[in-house]
Amino acid sequence: MNLRRLLGLEPKSGAIEERPTPVGRDAFTDVAEYYDELMAAVPYRSWVDYIESLLSRLGADPTDVLDLCCGTGQVGSEMFRRGYRVIGADLAEAMVRRCGDRSPRLPAVVMDATRLGLRGDSLDLVVSLYDSLNYIIDAEGLRRCFEGVAHALRPGGLMIFDMNTARALRIGLFTQNNVNSTEPLEYRWKSHWDEEQKLCRVEMQFRWRGPGEHVEFSETHYERGYEPDEVREMLAGAGMETLHILDAYTFGEPGVFANRVYYVARALRVE
Repeated sequence: MNLRRLLGLEPKSGAIEERPTPVGRDAFTDVAEYYDELMAAVPYRSWVDYIESLLSRLGADPTDVLDLCCGTGQVGSEMFRRGYRVIGADLAEAMVRRCGDRSPRLPAVVMDATRLGLRGDSLDLVVSLYDSLNYIIDAEGLRRCFEGVAHALRPGGLMIFDMNTARALRIGLFTQNNVNSTEPLEYRWKSHWDEEQKLCRVEMQFRWRGPGEHVEFSETHYERGYEPDEVREMLAGAGMETLHILDAYTFGEPGVFANRVYYVARALRVE
């Protein structure tokens, strides 16, 4: 897959004029250098196993894949290793730079998920994991994201993504710390939930205690809690059919206590 041809294009005609994305401006900046250390225990390979199990159940055999909001490229690199033709895209330039450190290296570019401007009918699969789309806190922005994905997917192509539930954000999922850990990266996170806006603000403090280096920094992250029916309606409006809404890493429907859900959507064929 030619990265420039797929991602280095002018936005499609009629694209909404660019405007600042309403997210924490310091999110994924300073932490990018230490992000892989922070996420060292995350089972990325198991996540890709789960994606492949969903694809198998659907009888899908995608080739061209976009890892949307790819971060440092862990998921995309693993899919690349398994034989998919993968490229990554993320809003945070500092995170995208880390994609080149992967083995295998993940080709990736800086791109706003709410203003994709991808070539039409160029992808078989779009994945976006680890509650990345919760970071789109403007509902109109999420609609534009789905529209951009639907435009890029070939007829019958799939979008698979996960989201934190509103419940998870409401009960303080992000309030956590590892201050008693011996890990070199110490963190303290405190979340604040706004019920009216369905918005979670997370104040994050970090301290790196590596050999010969001690660094302290902070970031503010925001996530919005979307209800499944709201997401399903947005997908339909973008021209995608919701095939499944699943309790994360299972094949069952989410219950009232679900903290993370997976969405599987298919681009509708135009008659």
